[in-house]
Amino acid sequence: MLTIDCERLALRPGMRVLDAGCGQGRHSLELLRQGCRPCALDLNPADLRYTRYLLVELARQRHAADPAHDPAAYPALPFVVLRGDAQRLPFPDGSFERVLCSEVLEHVAEPARAAAELARVLKPAGLLALSVPTAVSEWLFRYSSDDYFNSPGGHVRIFTVRRLRRLLAEQGLEVVDLHFEHAFHSLYWWVRCVFGLHAEGHPAIRHFRKLLTHALFSPPLARAERRLNWVLPKSLVVYAARR
Repeated sequence: MLTIDCERLALRPGMRVLDAGCGQGRHSLELLRQGCRPCALDLNPADLRYTRYLLVELARQRHAADPAHDPAAYPALPFVVLRGDAQRLPFPDGSFERVLCSEVLEHVAEPARAAAELARVLKPAGLLALSVPTAVSEWLFRYSSDDYFNSPGGHVRIFTVRRLRRLLAEQGLEVVDLHFEHAFHSLYWWVRCVFGLHAEGHPAIRHFRKLLTHALFSPPLARAERRLNWVLPKSLVVYAARR
């Protein structure tokens, strides 16, 4: 399940792309599929191990499918997996042609510093793709559960479209495109807030999780979610370029 729409990034094979706060590598995997050279960065060692496993397996499959495949001459892996902090990126200025940061800013202590770092490592002609939870869904969850914003490692702030635009504008970036995603996840997390964030075995939560899985493979459910994205989306996705 992807939050950022890679088609809007005009990716080209060989592009260096930073996936800051990559989690378990869903976007990094798609970047590698499209022939880019992703740098997957996160603070969680367990997530990084899983991300590296996914990327290595995809690289091996592609190498094995190459007609000129030589098992004794395995090439250098076309990606980097690195432990690091989005608020203190370990890269020189202008290192990447595209920068992705999905569902991260709502967690960090200094979002302005993170935005400054993301802008710093972006090439002058590059694009930044950024996603955060929508303000409407976050307020819904806050009023539904006292635990939602008090769970360790959880969300610490809410972003409106205006606040996010202002944060990027302060770094010389202008939003050039936006869309909303994952309405079914809004409903899923609302159900979890009502019946207990940690009540994984509750029937309502289990059945809704099955719906999320079916939606990945069902065109009718996908169409229904796209319509619902205009009503109660879970994620706001923006694309920004230098002004």
